[in-house]
Amino acid sequence: MSNSTPIRRLIAGVALIAALLAATSASASAGTEARTAPRPKLTLEGHGTWQVRDALGDVVVNGTGDLARRSGRSARVLVAAVVDADDGTLPGPGECESATTTVSAYGGPGIDISMIGMGEVCGFDVQIPTSIVTHVFTGTFEVYDVSTRTRCLLGTDGFFEVRLAVDGSAHVFAIDT
Repeated sequence: MSNSTPIRRLIAGVALIAALLAATSASASAGTEARTAPRPKLTLEGHGTWQVRDALGDVVVNGTGDLARRSGRSARVLVAAVVDADDGTLPGPGECESATTTVSAYGGPGIDISMIGMGEVCGFDVQIPTSIVTHVFTGTFEVYDVSTRTRCLLGTDGFFEVRLAVDGSAHVFAIDT
């Protein structure tokens, strides 16, 4: 288990987002001299449901989402994810542990992308109705399998997150860095 707490990770995430927003705002206000950052090679956002596979001790997410690429093209895709905590069980509230996760996007025209990565899965106290998230996996990935039409994404790395909610819903997000 890691010494980090979900609150510390949440604060660090909020600080990172605030810093990125500030940097984006500063570069936009710098006028024509500022160069815009290139679009990410890929951004995946999906929603679905999750369940624990008791025999394996991992969590499986299935749903639908949108895959956007640097070219500006976007496609509706099916999304699947597997979160596998190192000890085969999800951590309790306030606890974190290492985990391996795979995320796949497929089903769009010529789209079949798989990402794998390491990170941490943390348990949270559910506080209905303001917070229904029970667990969050956060980590880094590398694209390791692609279809012919998405070959340019092979080896792309980035950040991904899988959120699990008490009502059985799930959210998946990935972006190259």
